[in-house]
Amino acid sequence: MIEGLLSLVYPQVCGVCGRVLVEGEEVMCVGCRVLLPLTRFEERPEWNGLTEKLMTLRAPVERTAAYFYYQRQSPYSHLIHRMKYNHLPNIGRKLMREYARTLSERGFFEGIDAVAPVPLSLTKHVMRGYNQSYYLARGVSDEVPIPIIDALKAGRHGTQTRLGASERLANARGIYSARPGGLEGVRHLLLIDDIVTTGATLCACLEAIHQAAPDVKLSVLALASTRLQ
Repeated sequence: MIEGLLSLVYPQVCGVCGRVLVEGEEVMCVGCRVLLPLTRFEERPEWNGLTEKLMTLRAPVERTAAYFYYQRQSPYSHLIHRMKYNHLPNIGRKLMREYARTLSERGFFEGIDAVAPVPLSLTKHVMRGYNQSYYLARGVSDEVPIPIIDALKAGRHGTQTRLGASERLANARGIYSARPGGLEGVRHLLLIDDIVTTGATLCACLEAIHQAAPDVKLSVLALASTRLQ
């Protein structure tokens, strides 16, 4: 009843087109959901467009997946923007929960015993107030009983938006490191990120984990990924 009253004052809107959602709709309206550009990477988790972005990685990856394709000018980029910058991280949590259900049905999580979000630097975390990747990890744990761990830490760094792919990778490799004791007892770790563009951040994180714990198997899950050019 309280939710119903709140919806009259603060109606929930589609994260893509802005239309007011009706009962039964969540995050997106039916029309936008039908046109969501799905990657379908879960059909080939061992090798897909996300795996190819990690070819420069100095560590093996077991499986990868991403929910939908990201394009900067696309209306669907609003989902990412609202999640990261408009204090609406639960958008990502709900979407990842949906995708986790599909992945679970396909056995994607078999053998994985811990989930770790890609960390933010302390400065970014304080400015934003939250780490959106942590909310994505919560979306997974809502659906499957896998604990979330704090496996990595990020040093202070600037934006990588204007850097090329090789520059991003070189820059990112000096940012992330494994937390001492953070991987104790972990055999297969699932690293979670919000959006994958060049893959530089993921490569740096995965290499840091592999260096600290070479025997830990690694897999990757993202909410969105850009298309390979």
